[in-house]
Amino acid sequence: IEPTLGFPLAIRPRFQLNAIIRKDPDIAVMSNFPDELVLPFLWAQDGFSEPSSDMASAIRFGLAAPHRLPLLGGVVLLVLGVTMLLVSVGWWAYWTRRRTMEEEIPLN
Repeated sequence: IEPTLGFPLAIRPRFQLNAIIRKDPDIAVMSNFPDELVLPFLWAQDGFSEPSSDMASAIRFGLAAPHRLPLLGGVVLLVLGVTMLLVSVGWWAYWTRRRTMEEEIPLN
């Protein structure tokens, strides 16, 4: 288990299915069985012993993200703020120039 995120780096789940066979005196073959017999008939195992390269890179990104993403977010917000400021100054200049031109030209 990765100690920072708690993400499992290896997991091997296994399961087993059993059939329970009970003694039946009416059937000759089963008359000598114990009262109850548990007979395993299916085993399955899945999972991974170590993380794949994709998973390892995702874990590395997850560990580095808290240090890198605030800087990236700050830069994006700064660029967005400067862009909004330039747009508003441009709009103000356009609107002031337009009003000045309307005052100079009489519409009579």
